[in-house]
Amino acid sequence: MNLVISLLQLLPRQTVVYTRFLDLLHVERAALAHTQPAALESCTAERMQLMTELEAHDLELRTLFGSAKITFSSHAMKQFIATVAEPQRSQLARSWHQLLSIAAECKQHNAINSKIVDTRRQHTDRVLRILMGQITPTATIYASDGRVQPTAASATLATA
Repeated sequence: MNLVISLLQLLPRQTVVYTRFLDLLHVERAALAHTQPAALESCTAERMQLMTELEAHDLELRTLFGSAKITFSSHAMKQFIATVAEPQRSQLARSWHQLLSIAAECKQHNAINSKIVDTRRQHTDRVLRILMGQITPTATIYASDGRVQPTAASATLATA
């Protein structure tokens, strides 16, 4: 089987998995936003399965290029597509562009979810430190001019 036909079969399969991964990232964000541990656990399990599938597809892609004596990269793929005759060139270009687009979307949503997790972790760490007496909670008091005033400073109602 030649490289073009193999790519025309592989790229759409990869796109399907990335699309499912993107859907899962949306579910994961909702689970994080609504603090739903069971949904998050389910997402994590499916995410691991999808990652295994994506890694297998990546290996298959690199193997296909390797068998053609080409070191795989995004640039190499673009160069290869340019050498393919029509109508396969258009099909490959469309499939490759779609795959890159969905992968970029996945990366963006994954980064957002990671930030949510990190923010929650920081909040939880702070709450635990407060509860364990390691830090003293401080209230923020604002002066009449908008400056933050230390909580130890007393202010009468007339000057606040």
